[in-house]
Amino acid sequence: MKHLVCILVFLCSVTMYAQIEVGNNLVSGKVDTTRSIQNISLKSRVKVPVNAMVFNFGYQVPWITNAPTKANFWNNKVGVGVDFSIDYRRQFQKKTIEKDEIISLPTSLAFGIGIGISFIQKTSYFENFAETLTNYVDKDNDLCNVMLNYKDVKESVSLTYLDIPLYLEIGKLGRIKPSVCFKLGVKASVLVGKRFTTEGTYTATGYYPKEEVTLHNIPVLGYYTNAKCYDSPEQSVAPFVLWGMASVGVNIPFSSFEKNRIAKWILRLSAGVDYSLTPISKAMNDAYFRGTEFRLNQVNMLSNTSRIFAARVSVGVVYCW
Repeated sequence: MKHLVCILVFLCSVTMYAQIEVGNNLVSGKVDTTRSIQNISLKSRVKVPVNAMVFNFGYQVPWITNAPTKANFWNNKVGVGVDFSIDYRRQFQKKTIEKDEIISLPTSLAFGIGIGISFIQKTSYFENFAETLTNYVDKDNDLCNVMLNYKDVKESVSLTYLDIPLYLEIGKLGRIKPSVCFKLGVKASVLVGKRFTTEGTYTATGYYPKEEVTLHNIPVLGYYTNAKCYDSPEQSVAPFVLWGMASVGVNIPFSSFEKNRIAKWILRLSAGVDYSLTPISKAMNDAYFRGTEFRLNQVNMLSNTSRIFAARVSVGVVYCW
């Protein structure tokens, strides 16, 4: 009985394997796919495709590092980001000799290059915060203590990049069964759009211990009541950013043994991280009052040497030939 079952399983396996249309995917030469399945050699093997186009859509959760908004009085909303890219992927091949024939066999390495666009949005805010600058020298070179009170402050930063990814991929595209791949690379991004939304008010007063007097509403010295925290806020966003990328993915081919079809379309699900190797913004000098934790008239999220770390998930479709 066991022998009979083994024979039946073997015959079914051979039949299913033989039904795969091979086209140009045989190890040696071209085979006429119009031949009967019985005439297809059992030594025929489906080759890993050399070329592929990858259409990819991703969702990101970005964090801005080294930013003043990491201070305790700031509240940071979860950032969001989306990206879309089209990549050309090519599998590396190696030459070998088999039965006096020179054939090409796929390696486990592939490279890819593409073009895409990405959008990142981040928001930080706080309701109330107060700070005092002691021994501050005002514009008249007089020594004073400056009291600053901020209210209902909010910053939103949106950045749009044109991306050119370049990467190496470890793994083969299985056209009849799922496979796993690992990707490591870099991405060059050019800033093509930026948008800043800011709001909040502040009150500043100056206490002069020598004269024992407190000054209010003296614009020439920077003392205001319920003034806007932002008036054409300054920022220093880098026009070019270089990123490092790493991800792992699963390829699921749309193959069908019943219809004798080898997949040309493959579903890809992946997860990974991106990190800006170069800063997305540069440090700026303090505005209005030097040394404050909150920087008036500046986009605080980008008023320092800041970078982005992003976790991402993506779904893509691979067309191979």
